[in-house]
Amino acid sequence: MSFSSKREPPWFFQYIESYSHILLDIKFDKFDITRDKIDFSIHLDVRGFEGLLFYIYKPRPSQIEFDVVNQKEVNVHKLEDLHVDIMNKKSPRRSLDFIIIPFGYFKESNKFIPSVYTGRVENTYQIYTWSPSLLFKNVKSIIKISNKYNELIPYDDVERYYYNFDASFKANKTEHLFNLINLLVSFDNLEGIEPIVSEIKRLISKTNEFLFELSQKEIPIEMQNLLRELERLKFNLDNLSKEEIFNWLDDLISFYYHK
Repeated sequence: MSFSSKREPPWFFQYIESYSHILLDIKFDKFDITRDKIDFSIHLDVRGFEGLLFYIYKPRPSQIEFDVVNQKEVNVHKLEDLHVDIMNKKSPRRSLDFIIIPFGYFKESNKFIPSVYTGRVENTYQIYTWSPSLLFKNVKSIIKISNKYNELIPYDDVERYYYNFDASFKANKTEHLFNLINLLVSFDNLEGIEPIVSEIKRLISKTNEFLFELSQKEIPIEMQNLLRELERLKFNLDNLSKEEIFNWLDDLISFYYHK
């Protein structure tokens, strides 16, 4: 069953419409409404992709969860200890928008094999891709998901069902991950959102480590200089205030934006 054409865009759409991303629309069914939350995990088997995978979702109205993982040639990422609040028990929450933003590149023979585990709670999911376009840039308030999101239909082979990203869907450039981190910084000032400073520090540290692993290949001199600056930031995180960290990131983005 496809999305209704009247479905509203995900809550985060206004922030990431300029990023190529994958949307997992996860639906929960037949669960005990007396419980407060649903615990779940997602295993991502991504083949034919090199780079970093960033994910984000909103387990409850005041909380944002996110992380980044380093993708190897053949690797299964186990995203454990995830949860979503059911909220109003008279009208429990039955779906979740889970976003994945890839940074790097897909090979032609790629395979995307997600698995969602929700214990005794039954689940179904559909997968959609978004490719940025300027066509609807100024009308996002009335965008219908069927206008812009492309639903992926799984293929079947001797092993299992899998999804394939064709040439129309390209991962984001790795250096754009810095812009995304700067975007998360702005989330910390959103009204009603719990502080995420410590999570941002952890994300910066992990991103630095992953990018240095990727930088073992030949990269432009500008990127090497940027990675050195990020390494300096990493080693100074514990000695800097939130404002100083934000300013440092702003300076780096401003300086390297046109390079």
